[in-house]
Amino acid sequence: MIKGLNSDILNSLSNSEIEVLKYIEKNKRKVLDMSVQELSKNTFISTATIIRLCKKIGLSGFAELKYKIREELKHEKIEVKELSSLEKVKDIYLYEIKQTSSLISEEDVDKVVDLLLENRNVHFFGKGLTSTALQYISKYLLTCNRLNICYEDTHIAYLAAEAMTEKDVLFVASLSGRTHQVLKMIQIAKSKGAKIIAITNIDNNEISEIADINFRVYVNEDSKFPYDMKSRIPVLFILHVIINRFVERRNLNILNI
Repeated sequence: MIKGLNSDILNSLSNSEIEVLKYIEKNKRKVLDMSVQELSKNTFISTATIIRLCKKIGLSGFAELKYKIREELKHEKIEVKELSSLEKVKDIYLYEIKQTSSLISEEDVDKVVDLLLENRNVHFFGKGLTSTALQYISKYLLTCNRLNICYEDTHIAYLAAEAMTEKDVLFVASLSGRTHQVLKMIQIAKSKGAKIIAITNIDNNEISEIADINFRVYVNEDSKFPYDMKSRIPVLFILHVIINRFVERRNLNILNI
């Protein structure tokens, strides 16, 4: 269901509507056998909200929603046989990339590239495993001859944010969209005039609301483990798309000089 919805539609959805969408995405076959009242009971969200969601994504109502789900299932290549553990993992990662790709706005990518092509200071900040992904991207961008800095120490990051101006652009990533260190970082940087580029999940969240440009990623949140096992591959995917576009346009500009 999420595939094919552009970022404008996703941004217009309430948290409750997004929760319904995520439930449908994970339980397509079950939803086919549900009434709107049953879906409401299973999601703890009102029938009015579900119908409103249908309208927002361009459907006439719940009946058309079920028809759309049925058509999607027909076109999905789902193997009946039990998949091996390796095959399941591959399918999950490929699905995350496919869904994330459908959420990327080419216009937003070019806006970010415009900032990278300008004489701006570029900064990266994240926490936990997401920070590791940003450190990799920072070094990748350095190999493309674009200076930048990635902060590992939170205190130093805050001090850097205090010194930012409108000539700075800050990239942050948070799968929850609520990481308090990241939130504080962008609040400081934003108050100083810096441009904020954020990567968050598909839910509406504080970080996405503050950011000048926000990219949404689809991440599988089902885990049997008590610790953070969420993939950062979609985050890396989006940043690679941006950097490759940056290199492409920069080289084109050089040829046109």
